[in-house]
Amino acid sequence: MDANAIHQALSAAAQHLQAGRPREVEIAIAPVLEAAPQHPDAQFFKAIACHQQGRTEEALSHGARAAKLSPSNANILGTYGTILMAAYRHDEAIEIFQQLTRANPQSPQGYFTVGMLMNRVGRFDEAVDAFTTVDRLTGGNPESKRNLAIACYEAQRYEEALAPARAAVSGLPGDRNAIYTLGKALLAADQADEALGYFDQMNDGGMFANKALAYKEVALRELGRDEEANSIGRLEDYVWPLTLSAPEGFSSLSAFNDAICDEMLGHAEIEDAPTHRATRNGRKVSNLLDNPSPLMKTFGGMIGGAISGMQDHLARDASDGPFAIAPPPGEVEIDLWVNIMHRQGHQLPHFHPQGWLSGCYYARVPDRVETSGEAHEGWIEFGRPAYHLPHTKAPTVRVVKPEEGLIVLFPSYLFHRTIPFESDDLRISFAFDVVPKAWRDVAKESGAEV
Repeated sequence: MDANAIHQALSAAAQHLQAGRPREVEIAIAPVLEAAPQHPDAQFFKAIACHQQGRTEEALSHGARAAKLSPSNANILGTYGTILMAAYRHDEAIEIFQQLTRANPQSPQGYFTVGMLMNRVGRFDEAVDAFTTVDRLTGGNPESKRNLAIACYEAQRYEEALAPARAAVSGLPGDRNAIYTLGKALLAADQADEALGYFDQMNDGGMFANKALAYKEVALRELGRDEEANSIGRLEDYVWPLTLSAPEGFSSLSAFNDAICDEMLGHAEIEDAPTHRATRNGRKVSNLLDNPSPLMKTFGGMIGGAISGMQDHLARDASDGPFAIAPPPGEVEIDLWVNIMHRQGHQLPHFHPQGWLSGCYYARVPDRVETSGEAHEGWIEFGRPAYHLPHTKAPTVRVVKPEEGLIVLFPSYLFHRTIPFESDDLRISFAFDVVPKAWRDVAKESGAEV
């Protein structure tokens, strides 16, 4: 196959790709791959076509070959890195985007992606370094200031976050992510009064307003305004436990629990929970409703029924509080994962910033949870703020004892933790968030992650 024929085939592949025809891309480049398998553009097109058709492993294989053959090509490196990100292979993606920054040191996009990925994997100080470079390369535009402030906050460099956060708020009037970031940085820097002013600006019921409630409650309590703080948490109304019924096809709820636990313990994607998140001494499987198994489809339906019950409960018993009775307008999605806890397994105080409504379902509970008395081992506790936030005033808390078959629903903005337990038996719970699709769009536009 001569050079002219290769050029024509690659041009045809590019046209098919632009028109959204990945299968035709593969057909066009097949003779090139056979005649010149070391051609980086042919491997590049093959990687994209496989990725667009959901053939992840093939996409990764061809992307790796393209990157090796053309190690300074920004388009190839960026595409391969994006495929790695989609496959949740974040450490490898970081290496590729760092390679991209070395090849194109004056381009801020590579550093931006490195910073975003560093945040995802908990390498927060390195994220600050990456976003500092972005800030320099962009001349300190407001968006880069906002991203730098977010990185500083995640690295627990709260005082350092204040200047770029203030610049972002000034340069991006009305930007919810900038306002939210400045508010929580002020709170973490022990400036609750000023922080509250920024949280009060977010009262439109959107994604950032929902997240801000978590911090607003803490700020109010620090300022001695307990009644207002309690009106946000409303733990007796907003924490709603109920026991589910066995689904069709199972003789009992216990049989169903055994089935879903067995499936999770043998899951191909089970992994240790990352230590930069809330979980300690545990494993997890994420994204259980992406291409769900039959069991997870059934379980997703059970969760949907519980959510409807929660809405009825709110409309009947708590219709006057800050938590919306119905989901925001538009479609919602359910993100579902499993937490498998070992001895001393627990979760630090946290909330779910990506969700509107969250919940947990207990499928396996050690006997120790029942017998530990006032120690409340393995129980879930609501109302205690994250340890890095100032909490000189005693919080209002509520504890709920896990029981097999129990589901507990609550607003995603409520801080909660689980208490360590002493047992060799596993504690297996499924956690989920109800996420309005519109919020995901807002997050992408604003630079937040959902």
